[in-house]
Amino acid sequence: MLVSNRERTAAWRDGRPGKSDFKSEEKEWTSLWQVQVPSMIKMFLWRLARQSIPFGDVLHHRKMAVSSSCAICGMEDSWRHSLLECNLAKCVWALEKEDITEFVGCLQEQDARAWLAQTFSSLPQEDLVHVTINMWAIWYARRKAIHEGIFQSPLSTHNFVERFIRDLNLTKPKQRAAQRVHDHHPRWISPPPGFAKINVDAALSKKLKVGCSGCCSQG
Repeated sequence: MLVSNRERTAAWRDGRPGKSDFKSEEKEWTSLWQVQVPSMIKMFLWRLARQSIPFGDVLHHRKMAVSSSCAICGMEDSWRHSLLECNLAKCVWALEKEDITEFVGCLQEQDARAWLAQTFSSLPQEDLVHVTINMWAIWYARRKAIHEGIFQSPLSTHNFVERFIRDLNLTKPKQRAAQRVHDHHPRWISPPPGFAKINVDAALSKKLKVGCSGCCSQG
């Protein structure tokens, strides 16, 4: 019996066999565990698919929060809002390569499990690595901001993702070699005598009306 991709996605999302056999459903679940990222990120994806990550709407539904609003911007919170649509997340995605940013912006599936199913079936492995690690890093940055009051800039989150992928050798060797030739990371150079160099960075929270900044200087 032939089954459309839409029916398979719906069956995988709802946790039922549907009209397809169990092997096709198992294959879709297996695609999650085959993403070439560390186990802790695979577990994050599994929890996301199972709706067990404490986003605002999940906490409110479970009577663990008085509101389902986002603690960063005040909008209605959900997995899509936290990881894709919040200003914090949008700024991080904007720093990714254009085809990934466009894919994330165009995929409008509201259910996390169905969104992941379509992503796994649409993107090459290298782009999957970037998408999944970005989602995990955005969630980590949100937790630091909400629970510890530490706001890191989108560029800092993006650089963390790039270093994480590079340090774990999660990109193809040929492409890593090309990056070493063309993408030399700038190093800090001390100022000449008689001058001072100042490096600054800052981040703000619209909802909490707080911010943080830092600077270092050397004469």
